[in-house]
Amino acid sequence: MEEKVVIGVVHLPPLPGSPEHTDWDAVIEKALQDARAIEEGGADALILENYGDRPFLKEVGKETVAAMTALACEVRREVSIGLGINVLRNDAFAAIAIAKAVKADFVRVNQLYFTSIALEGVLEGKAGELMRYKRFIDCRAMVFADIAVKHAVHLASIEEYCINAERSLADALIVTGVATGKQVKLDDLKNVKRLVKMPVLAGSGVNAENAAEILKWCDGVIVGTYIKRGGSVDAERVRRIVRIAKR
Repeated sequence: MEEKVVIGVVHLPPLPGSPEHTDWDAVIEKALQDARAIEEGGADALILENYGDRPFLKEVGKETVAAMTALACEVRREVSIGLGINVLRNDAFAAIAIAKAVKADFVRVNQLYFTSIALEGVLEGKAGELMRYKRFIDCRAMVFADIAVKHAVHLASIEEYCINAERSLADALIVTGVATGKQVKLDDLKNVKRLVKMPVLAGSGVNAENAAEILKWCDGVIVGTYIKRGGSVDAERVRRIVRIAKR
């Protein structure tokens, strides 16, 4: 097996402005702890995600952008691996702005093109506007785009997403299961990898038992749920995935 990419997820606790936020200092400490563990485990990169800000907004407030920028700066100082930004539920413009400010390597966009229906409402893909904004502020971060993203009902098929992927100017595609922690369907991965020329990542449900099989059909994995033990990232769990990916 050729060497594959491993990206660990830092699921941020509730940030200022979200309903369940409590202690900002604790948020910073937890983010740094998880980031260090991901690096210690040997992952190639990590991605910061405002996972605790439920229920999510389609467009986040200024306080969320400020908080994630501050956290990303702290993480940049602490770890040397690649850095990504994902602003839930689908605020790609905020993600690009943060990425520009902290010199992040990539952003994840849950609905870059086409449209889906989610808990938060209609998620409309705005690739045209986003790529122009990215160029306008001279952001060099790569754009990783979900197709048929989890926690949503889709109006386009996997094949339609693949056929139109290059027109969105995405740098890589992410394929997920139906929900956080749910394994991606191998048939979906195979079809996407067959239909597109760009890198393909598996974005949910990866663990030490299924990673080898999943990695046969993609270029890397994004792992969040499995690498946590007791609510915090466990470096040894990261290491297990990395050992499989780097064989």
